[in-house]
Amino acid sequence: MSKPPQQPTKTANLEISTRATAIARGLLRTERATGVISQEYGMLRVACAGGGNYWIEPDGSRVHRGKTLFSSDELQPKFIDAMVRAGQITIARKPSL
Repeated sequence: MSKPPQQPTKTANLEISTRATAIARGLLRTERATGVISQEYGMLRVACAGGGNYWIEPDGSRVHRGKTLFSSDELQPKFIDAMVRAGQITIARKPSL
């Protein structure tokens, strides 16, 4: 007898892309998100500064915003691209005198 397909777990070990990490960092750097980056339901989750959460696909292809993953709305690709750029910026430190 075959096994039923496994349901996604709340915390699964994911292979996170550089793009997804840059999106999360961009959300934090621009202060649109607060707190820490966590994994839930097969996605990255970051708390939204205005309430709810940002849900990021592990490959960085889509980002949703909402209180829960299942009640969230998908964000526009241009916004996602802007967060990737913000997350990839290296801030130069002033040399100490």
